[in-house]
Amino acid sequence: MTIPHKYIIVVESYLPPRIHLKDNLPNIGIVVELKSLELPNRVTTAWLSERFNLSRKTIIEKVGIYNKGDENKHLYDPKEVIPILENLHLQNEKRNSRRKN
Repeated sequence: MTIPHKYIIVVESYLPPRIHLKDNLPNIGIVVELKSLELPNRVTTAWLSERFNLSRKTIIEKVGIYNKGDENKHLYDPKEVIPILENLHLQNEKRNSRRKN
């Protein structure tokens, strides 16, 4: 008999997934642990840059008006800035006009 391996799946959603402990997922395995991650009240630019893979300078430029800290310590309310950073790619696509030949 072989020893089962442990795998971690991360799901981001507005509603909790409909998975319960001891559920048998076909071709995957059995659910043995569920965890929920709660967002802190204030997040730093380092936390945001790690989550969205953006530079600190870019984050400060895009969401600097929502700064709850001071000039040196940039703190943001995650409920305000996460939707903006998630939709940042939509703003960047419309930046340049189409080229005519």
